Amino acid sequence: MVIKMGNDYRKAIQEDNMQQNGEEEFQDSNYGYTGNPFADLDYNLCKRCRRKQIDRTENPNSELCRDCREELIKLRIPPYFFVIGVVVICMMLFTFLTSIKGFEKLESYTSAESLADDGYVITAMENLLDVLEENPDNKDVAIRVADIGVKYGYYDYAAYAIDSFLVGKSVSDGQYNKLNGYIKQIDTYYDTLELNDEVWEEVYAFVEDENDIEAIFSDYNREMSQYIGNKAYDQALLYYYLAYMSLDEDERNSYFVECIKTDPHYYDAYAQIANSYRRRGDFKTARKWVDDAYKINKEDYSVLRAIATLELVEGNLEKGLDFASQAFDIYPEGEYVIDTYIVALAANGKEEEARQLTEEYEEDYIFDDDLYAFLDGKMTLEEYYVGE
Repeated sequence: MVIKMGNDYRKAIQEDNMQQNGEEEFQDSNYGYTGNPFADLDYNLCKRCRRKQIDRTENPNSELCRDCREELIKLRIPPYFFVIGVVVICMMLFTFLTSIKGFEKLESYTSAESLADDGYVITAMENLLDVLEENPDNKDVAIRVADIGVKYGYYDYAAYAIDSFLVGKSVSDGQYNKLNGYIKQIDTYYDTLELNDEVWEEVYAFVEDENDIEAIFSDYNREMSQYIGNKAYDQALLYYYLAYMSLDEDERNSYFVECIKTDPHYYDAYAQIANSYRRRGDFKTARKWVDDAYKINKEDYSVLRAIATLELVEGNLEKGLDFASQAFDIYPEGEYVIDTYIVALAANGKEEEARQLTEEYEEDYIFDDDLYAFLDGKMTLEEYYVGE
């Protein structure tokens, strides 16, 4: 039987590929609040992220830092930020992952699957894609990429393999049924991305005060919550969105838990829960969440960054630097990745390197005051990473 894909789906993939170099990864550190979302905040701290200073250079009434304000501006015309983020990360991962010692170019399907099961999902798929580039008519390899991509939640890889190497080709009845199932699953995912766009457009059509973040997020979550239970949409992604837009930290974590229960391959959800417990000083629980994610995927920058902060605050400085370095090599633009790497360098006695990196990035990146306080010896690692 011949594999077919809908035009809307292929258009979505093409748009992702066109935009992949211009969009940032879905932010991973929009911290929530406990109780009254604004009650315990310092006057000059951003009322969304709780870490950076309010920026009033463009609006004297602003309650947000520059990064949060720019992010919300982007959300007014929401991009496919989650999928695009994954595509960007995957591309940046390639250079790093191909340098990992001990991994040779895969020719065997069995070894690819084993490698993915060991947590090196991107490495497995990239190596299979290398084989495909040299042998584009090898349908079995393309199907294996789709298998791994769908299994571990890397829908962009699965979509690329199907759309580029399988559409229009004849496959067995069993393969046809399996691939059609994959296409429906990926279509549901993309439909949920489009739903997010529609909800944001609807919410912003009735916004009375763009600085009222609490009201905006509340309206968004109320609208998106209506689709929980509607199987036409990706339920895990819905919970992920709801968590991301929740200002209450306990509510935020509960949504992330539901996301993971629905699909255990939302790795950033683990990292966000771990970061929440680390900020509360509950390192044991935080460790459990990142360990669970790391067992599944050893190549997700948000998980690596979360592990790095735990290692540092627990006094395992060399390990902390190792994990911070991995996250930085994979995706330095990730939320607080560069900050964590700088802190890890300084904590390991590499103060000159840390300050050089700070100077290199501070022209285009706003570091919070706590980073400078730590570099100046006015703040400990525990003060920096607990209660932030």
